[in-house]
Order: sequence, then structure tokens, then C-alpha cells
Amino acid sequence: MNKDETGIKKQNIHRVGIAAGLIALLLCLIGYGKTVGNWRTEKEAKSPSTEAMVAEPSQKEPDTEITLTSEDKEFLNSLIKRFDSGDLEGAARLLDEYDIPWKEFPCMYDGTVMRTELTADRGLVFLKTSTVFYGEFKDGVPNGTCTALQVISLEEGKRYDYSYGTWANGKMNGNGATGYNYYDGVGEEINKLSAKEGVFKDNRMEGEVTYTSTNAAGEKAVWKFLAEDGRIVLDDRWIKGADSFGTTTYKLMANDEKNHAYTLSEADLQEDRWKNFIEYD
Repeated sequence: MNKDETGIKKQNIHRVGIAAGLIALLLCLIGYGKTVGNWRTEKEAKSPSTEAMVAEPSQKEPDTEITLTSEDKEFLNSLIKRFDSGDLEGAARLLDEYDIPWKEFPCMYDGTVMRTELTADRGLVFLKTSTVFYGEFKDGVPNGTCTALQVISLEEGKRYDYSYGTWANGKMNGNGATGYNYYDGVGEEINKLSAKEGVFKDNRMEGEVTYTSTNAAGEKAVWKFLAEDGRIVLDDRWIKGADSFGTTTYKLMANDEKNHAYTLSEADLQEDRWKNFIEYD
């Protein structure tokens, strides 16, 4: 073998060695890449992602409970007892005398706790410090048997307004009564008690109405008449006349007597005054 052939052979061997080395290096790199990839995959599988590690926002229900003292609970339970016994004057006096500390309205006391969320089907609901509803509720409004009470202080004395009977969807619907009673400081010159009884339709009286007025001396006058959508409907018992100014009037005598007359003007006939004045809103 000559010198040139020997050199060429050495070069070929050298090239083969380099190629083999490159191939080995490439295989090593491929193996390392797979190892790293597998390691990352396992790590990601075992460890939560960054998004998963972010805490979910709190879904805690808002606290609707109003903190009550033992005195508050005693007042509320005493108020319920007066409603249950039909003692509206006693309930009015208690409501007027107690300094109610809570300021969030409406709120409901179910006999155990008070909340700003009106979810119980029975209890006391305060619309404000001087106005309370007691009875049955549905979806946060009176529905069933319920009583409304409102305490008012006027120059002529203290009084309470009331409405009780059957309610539906937050309004009086069915048999019931509404009116007012001066329980303190009233003089003889005004009516002490006014009561309207009959059937209500969406807070307005419909059909036969019994109206009773009682003065400070305890004397009662009673009228019976018809109403439609809260307005008086005249019949042949009403006496048409005129006042000193020539204005047309209509009179209905009480108890079939001549001593007490209920008088209306033409304008009065257009007023829907025969209704529940303590609306739930």
C-alpha cells in the first residue's frame, strides 16, 4: 500500500469516528430532552398550576342577623304576646315607650333571631321604629292573617293606627278592619276611636262597610253603607241637601237616629278614603 492510500484510509476512519461521536451526542441530547420533558410532566401533574393555586373567591353568605340584647328580646316577645291577645293599645304603648336600637329596616323577628332578610313565614316585621306588622308572611310580604300597627304622636294626643285581617301579596284582601284609636291625651272635642270593618280588595274596601265612631265619653255612632273601590256608593237612605254656602251635601243618619249624621260633599264621593292606610311598602 502506498503512502497516499494510507492517508486516505486514515481520513476515512477519522470521519467515521467523528460521525459516530456526533450520532452518540445527538442520541444523548434526545434522551436528556425526553427525561426533562417527562420530569416536567410529572411535576405539573403532581403540582397544581398557578391558576389552580389562586384561591377561589369567598362565597360566604352575608351576615343578615341583627344583634339583640336580653332587653330587646324581652321587648319583642312581650310585643308578640300583646298582638296574640288582641291588645293593640298595649302593643302601641310598648312600641312607643321602647327605645329601639336597631336602625336597619325592614327587619324581621321570628321569635328567636332578628334579620334584615325577610325569610320566615311568621313573625314581627318592622318597617320603621313606629310601624310594625305581625302575622303570616310569604316572600317577605304579609300573606294570610296579619295585623299592622303604627304609633303617632299628635298635638291632640297619642294614637295608634291599625289594620288587621286577611292579606294576600302584601295587601289586604278579604275580611278585615282598619282605623285609629287615641289612647292618651285626647279631648272630648274629637273622636277617640274610628273603626271601619268589611271586605278589602287590594287595600280598598268593597261592598258593605260598618263604620263606628266613638267619642271621649264612650258614646258610639254606627253607620252601614256600600263602598266600591274605596268610595262610598249612595243609595236611597242618603238625604240630599245643601250647606250654608249652597254646596250640595249628602247625609246618612247613624243608628237610624237623628242625633248623628255622616255628611259628604260631591268631592268627598270621589275620594277613596275607605281603605287600609298602613300599606306595606
